[in-house]
Amino acid sequence: MEEKYLRLDDLAAPDGYATPSDSKDLAYITCFRQICKRYNIDFTIADQDERDFVMLMAEKNFARKQI
Repeated sequence: MEEKYLRLDDLAAPDGYATPSDSKDLAYITCFRQICKRYNIDFTIADQDERDFVMLMAEKNFARKQI
């Protein structure tokens, strides 16, 4: 178990794979949360169909706003 945590620390290191969110990432997250709120879907307890729906709608709406 401890080994798994050490690997997570390696990923979060300055030269690791994790990077801070940029403005585009934050804009997508905002759009995603708005879609969840609009359709009254709690993503954490949603079934797979609801999750797929929210992700598809968020991607389409976000792409439309970027044009």
